[in-house]
Amino acid sequence: MAESVWKSTLEDFRDRLAGRESVPAGVSVAAVSASLGLSLFVKVLEIVRTRKDFAGDPAKIEALLAQARAESAKLDRAADEDIVAFADYMASRGTPGEAIALQRAIQSPLRAARAAAAGLQLCSEAIALTPASIAPDLGTAALILAGSLRSMLLSVESNALRVGDRESREAIGREADELKQLAKNHQRW
Repeated sequence: MAESVWKSTLEDFRDRLAGRESVPAGVSVAAVSASLGLSLFVKVLEIVRTRKDFAGDPAKIEALLAQARAESAKLDRAADEDIVAFADYMASRGTPGEAIALQRAIQSPLRAARAAAAGLQLCSEAIALTPASIAPDLGTAALILAGSLRSMLLSVESNALRVGDRESREAIGREADELKQLAKNHQRW
């Protein structure tokens, strides 16, 4: 397995990304970006809960923080998993294991997209708690998550075109459409 994207510097990750090898690519970039978006969301919540004028429910903030950290951990794993899943798929092309590898190459970005979508939902839940002075940071986190979500779905949909079973392909398409709609619904930022 390749070294984790999280063990490299941003410069190293950028240089690896710009290289000619096929991985890391779009899903890894989107997962890293979404994880950074969730980190910004966590920062917003941390600022909110330490403000002297905070009159909200501390338990609600704690729950949002826990959920954001859990989704961020999923995205962290997804950045590395997608590299492996796509490399395995490319290596399996034309072999009996190709269909299974293709499913992993679809499920990896789909899991990442679900985590980004969950993060986007968390941003929506935090709107009422966020003072105007830091609302731009909350909006930035949501925009990063929405863009990352749409980016991940590009790979899901592209890979799904190669699925031979029409029912499976359509089920993947329906889930991708639902996630795209979620991102579209959050364009108020």
